[in-house]
Amino acid sequence: MKIVCKNQSGDQITFGWFDPLWVSSIDGLGTDYDVYTSKNSGQDGENYNTSQAKKRNPTITFDIQSDYQRQRGRLHSFFQPRSWGTIYYYETEGGEGRKARYQVESLQIADYGVSRTGTLSLICPDPKWYALDDQLTQLARRRGLITFPLRLSNPFKVSEIVKSLIANVYNSSAVPMGLTVTFRSSGAVVNPSLYDINRQQLMQINTTMHTGDQIVITTGEGNKRVRLISGGVTSNINNLMAYPPHWLQAQQGDNLYRYNADSGIDSLSVSILSTQAYWGA
Repeated sequence: MKIVCKNQSGDQITFGWFDPLWVSSIDGLGTDYDVYTSKNSGQDGENYNTSQAKKRNPTITFDIQSDYQRQRGRLHSFFQPRSWGTIYYYETEGGEGRKARYQVESLQIADYGVSRTGTLSLICPDPKWYALDDQLTQLARRRGLITFPLRLSNPFKVSEIVKSLIANVYNSSAVPMGLTVTFRSSGAVVNPSLYDINRQQLMQINTTMHTGDQIVITTGEGNKRVRLISGGVTSNINNLMAYPPHWLQAQQGDNLYRYNADSGIDSLSVSILSTQAYWGA
């Protein structure tokens, strides 16, 4: 087992079944739920209302096996309050890992003992674990046509758009995946959209894009937003999403998406970035 914590500066600390930070136990890899019910007078049992996953609380108990003073100072310097970090969990060396974002709740290290015991408690407001690698699906992209040695032709094309109006995003988990949808324009594009064919839902942005503009839509829980990047300036344009808003997410199994625009579709490039999510590590 190996646990890696990475902070905002990109520095890392590794815990595991090895020196100098030997893990004796870790809790909080699974998920706890709050289940809400209601009861009527004279009823046997109760009625189910809803349930919610609680925030995740990974707690690592470890022993400092050597170089106590330096390791203690390193740990206290690394795990700072009010700063985000990412925890990576690997059940086996070289095996498939999972990651989650955290804030530090507490760090306690014993002042005595041959090996000094420590307890690190982290809080992950988002209770889901995520795959280490993202999945990129491109529905329309630009492909460069320049090769060497250079041969000039008339007309001479620098690039061309490769189109696939419909693409599949596969979700192998029961946890819905939030998407990052990016529209890029090489000319005027009016009202770009993405349509979920299976669920017949349309996610459309009512605006006109100009050459070089990007619209980035994120649909994950707690991160639903629409941003326009134009001339190096980023602005929030959530209010331009067509009503009623549909924040498309990839459900378990195949998810077929088709992109469109009221005009200028030949100037539109579309990509979908997704990260597999899990309830347990």
